[in-house]
Amino acid sequence: MKKLSVKSITALAVLAVVPAGVFARPAADSSGIVAQAPVPETAAPDEREKIKAYFFYEELCSLCQTDYERFTSILREELPFEERNQYPNSFDILNAHNIAGRQEYVRVTDDLGLDRGTLQFPLLILGGRVFQGYDSISANIREAYLTAVEDLYVYKRPYNPRLKKTGDNLFDDYPVNPDHVTLVYYYRITCPYCAQVTPLIDALPKTVVTAGGERPLDIIRINTRSGNNGERIAAFFEAWQVPDEDRVVPIIFFPGSYLSGDEDISGALYERLGEEPGPWPLLPVKN
Repeated sequence: MKKLSVKSITALAVLAVVPAGVFARPAADSSGIVAQAPVPETAAPDEREKIKAYFFYEELCSLCQTDYERFTSILREELPFEERNQYPNSFDILNAHNIAGRQEYVRVTDDLGLDRGTLQFPLLILGGRVFQGYDSISANIREAYLTAVEDLYVYKRPYNPRLKKTGDNLFDDYPVNPDHVTLVYYYRITCPYCAQVTPLIDALPKTVVTAGGERPLDIIRINTRSGNNGERIAAFFEAWQVPDEDRVVPIIFFPGSYLSGDEDISGALYERLGEEPGPWPLLPVKN
């Protein structure tokens, strides 16, 4: 399995169907709020919702811009302007000790149902997810942004922590047709091995020939970094009794088996599609 650099992967290729948008370079006013230019009229009448990101920090020194400058540096290095420029978005950088900054902090955390007693500064809220501390922000900002783009523009269901699904309703958004051949593809948007497998998934035929005849093929795609999809893949691991060495992405599940890793998927995907459809341990049956 050839090692690839994550930075060498053009993850935006996965989202190439999304129309391009704009990004306004931030300019802070005296209150510390970043003003964003509106989406231009060229986007009308189909003006799209922005990807919204909020960076909150605590700064009591009127002459200091340490946190502001550190975050903008991370933004330049981890999420270059060229990538941000693909979709409408706003990155608001707010001092939580300013009046306006505090009001926005309370509003955003209340809207998402977040417990402020558990939050620490600096923090980034992006795509409904929270990242605390510079190490976490730096490591996750690019993938969180691309995942938020995918949630909003591809799947049309931006993540909201208030709507988190658990237990018996964890998979009610993913019903299967028992007369179809179905596969479930788990991936990460910045995973280099997933970047090799995704084109194979995209190229699959619309119908599959099985022993019982020709059947339509349904593909369920689940980004493990979106919302609480981590709980979904964990449930699959347990239901299919996947050993530790195979608990990786990319991974594809069939009713009674799975293929783990880019090499296994590339080598056996088409052969496995010929299996007869059967009952899924976790997914509900489509009415």
